[in-house]
Amino acid sequence: MRAQVCFQLAELLYRTNDYTAARERYYMAIELDENYVEARANLGCVLIDTGELDLAIAALLGALKYHPDYPDAHYHLARTLDELGRHEEAVDHWRAFLVLAPDSPWAQQARDRLR
Repeated sequence: MRAQVCFQLAELLYRTNDYTAARERYYMAIELDENYVEARANLGCVLIDTGELDLAIAALLGALKYHPDYPDAHYHLARTLDELGRHEEAVDHWRAFLVLAPDSPWAQQARDRLR
């Protein structure tokens, strides 16, 4: 329950662009429930937005460790790896994303990246 409260607060803070406070709350949610996949994935998004790409990759890989079928984590990880020029690593995540979420609004972007 406490992990959910921390997560919801983090979501609110993230939406108001208070990235530092959001990051802290996502970390708290993960400390309270290490299996909280959404908190790990959204922490990765905050870290992307703050330019901490290596930490973002670690957070997204952590999310996939607990839930390898989480499409959003594959999407954000693929985008981040591409941004860092790690295109070969990104390919597997683009493919996984398309298998898991072929009708996503982001699916065309994934298809384009695989061409």
